[in-house]
Amino acid sequence: MVHRQEWKIIADIMAILIDIFNLAEQLSIYFISKENDFDESAQQRFFFILFAVGGASVFKPLLVHPILFVLFGISIEIGELVSYLKLLSNTTSLLVVAILFFTFEVIFHLISLIGLLREEKDYFKDFAKNCCTLPGRVFLYGLLFETQILFLFLDSQSSFRQTFYEVLMILATFFGLSAIDKGAKRCCLMNEDEDEKSLYTVWEAILALLSAIEAPIFVITAVVYASQALQHKEQLKTYDFVIYIIIIITYGSALLSLALTILCALCLCAGTCVKALVDCFFQK
Repeated sequence: MVHRQEWKIIADIMAILIDIFNLAEQLSIYFISKENDFDESAQQRFFFILFAVGGASVFKPLLVHPILFVLFGISIEIGELVSYLKLLSNTTSLLVVAILFFTFEVIFHLISLIGLLREEKDYFKDFAKNCCTLPGRVFLYGLLFETQILFLFLDSQSSFRQTFYEVLMILATFFGLSAIDKGAKRCCLMNEDEDEKSLYTVWEAILALLSAIEAPIFVITAVVYASQALQHKEQLKTYDFVIYIIIIITYGSALLSLALTILCALCLCAGTCVKALVDCFFQK
């Protein structure tokens, strides 16, 4: 007989697999579409699907009952599948990959439902907390991804419309979604230590670490690409020129703040080490 704690672990494993398969699906669909003459319009539609799926996921925590939570998750998967098949070039490879990932994700959702139903939770309390964090989640989602939407309307020959940066956008969306809930809880002054430690919290910590690695790469790449493009500003469209200036100001400021933060941290560490050495020397 499987105990409640073991079912909780199974539910967490299924949730982790859903996350992994979602990312793998998005990357697979992207590269398949790239091989099939991924024109400017198709690129824009793909990322609009991506952002729409992420936007729907922001509201998912409001459905605190396991059955509603899983049904809403499956609904998102169905919407994503239909969008891929209707809005992108409907090739055999895309059809097979999209349906295959969809099938596995639905199976994972249904298995996780069994574990979630065995949890004992105060649904009203969870709903109240999630309602409190909803404005924060919506605001953070818009803040994180509004600039990415602007990139989709840059010239098709722009470095921002090439494979490397678009893959960074997919990863930034995936990692960003995992950070939104934590950020919203901090905005509402909620204590995360009260949450039950689980396998999924370990997964969230791994995602946070990967996000911390990917985010500086994303920002530095944007600043470098914008700086290179502005060297030929006479060839740029007005829209592209304005976006590049905004990138230099916003992302450049973020990089400067990060550099100053690291510098201050290093100074504090150096001061602590020097003080420790001085104290050790005088004690002798």
